[in-house]
Parts: sequence; C-alpha cells; structure tokens
Amino acid sequence: MSKEYVKKIHYPCETGAIFQGVIFVIRPQHCSELLSEADKATEFYLNYFPYATLENIREGIRYSFGGLYLTDDQLVLEA
Repeated sequence: MSKEYVKKIHYPCETGAIFQGVIFVIRPQHCSELLSEADKATEFYLNYFPYATLENIREGIRYSFGGLYLTDDQLVLEA
C-alpha cells in the first residue's frame, strides 16, 4: 500500500475492524493509537471465535476507513 492512500485517513475517527462478518468498533484518536485499538479488536475476536487462532485473525481481519479497507499488515505500516 502506498502512503498516498494511507494519508486519506483523518483522525480522530470511529471505524470498524471486520472479521468473519463481525464488526468491532475502534476509535483511534491518532495514528499512534492504531496498534492498541487493533489489539483490542484481536482480543475480542479471539474470545468471540474460540476456534480462531491469532494467525487466522491477522490474515482475515480488515479495518474499514471510509471505503479504504486495510489488512493487518497495512495497518501496522500506517501506525
């Protein structure tokens, strides 16, 4: 993902982490808070889907930012 697209994210924002059709709301106030918000979402999904592994979630999760969908790796780059 190029920085051109990532710069379209405006903070603070309220958005969602999506995994297996389940949305977990995250509210990063700044890009420096993205990883802690992502950790909250991952913990939620690990508890919600007891069969899911951390690897499954990291591969399947998407973060929605106004039509821009980031993978876990792309979110780490933004943070």
